[in-house]
Amino acid sequence: MNANMPAEESVRAIALEMLGKVETYVEGTVNDVDVEFLHQYRVNFRKLRSLISLLKKSLPEKTVVLLKSRLSPIFRRTNKLRNLDVFLLDENKYRKMLPASFNEGLSELYILIRKQRKAEQRKVARYLLSKSYTAAIEACSKKLSLDPVYDVNSPVKPILQVTKKLLFNRYQKMMEMSAEINDLSADVDVHELRIEFKKFRYLMEFFPGFFPKKRLSALIGKVKKVQTVLGNFNDYSTQVTFLEEYIDDSRLEMSKSLCG
Repeated sequence: MNANMPAEESVRAIALEMLGKVETYVEGTVNDVDVEFLHQYRVNFRKLRSLISLLKKSLPEKTVVLLKSRLSPIFRRTNKLRNLDVFLLDENKYRKMLPASFNEGLSELYILIRKQRKAEQRKVARYLLSKSYTAAIEACSKKLSLDPVYDVNSPVKPILQVTKKLLFNRYQKMMEMSAEINDLSADVDVHELRIEFKKFRYLMEFFPGFFPKKRLSALIGKVKKVQTVLGNFNDYSTQVTFLEEYIDDSRLEMSKSLCG
């Protein structure tokens, strides 16, 4: 790939490569080798969806519609399993946070979540092995493999020109959103800002060879630091909502640990 390659051709090539990378994590997720397989599956899947979203004007409209309609439902299928995994990974942290008097209730909660996690993992595995999943991935691959059609102005522009304009626009949007964040901001507003920083970083990572290596690395490092802060906030917010679903008057000890 080079900076003068037409945008549509570039986006198709990158999307196909990323789709292939996503698929490398399927077997490990299906066999439940390690929770990191699902995590990496989702990370790369998210990058693929961001690429399509950020550079949607560089693809035919029908292609974008098909990709979004196929990819979004697949990603949602893994949401619950990932939430369960994250909570289980933080078990020691939660045990240290709570007084010993809550241990019994917390243990009851973790027994329940491990049981649910096992069932959810099997559900996700069945889906990833299903004909419907295979058909969806093949449909996306087939659509991306078609020759460029160059039916609108953006695709025939050099990819570097398109990328620079996108980076500038995303940066402006990030700064505008950041200026509006304060102590009273809703969790969803902080989450939206986090998404913008993530998309900005992805856009740089999609085309690393187009920019000075040291400057790009330094900028990505700074963006990651902001993402970490916003990500931690989002994780706490998500976990609160997640745990509220387990408050149950019939399970007093467990509910006490959640409200403690």
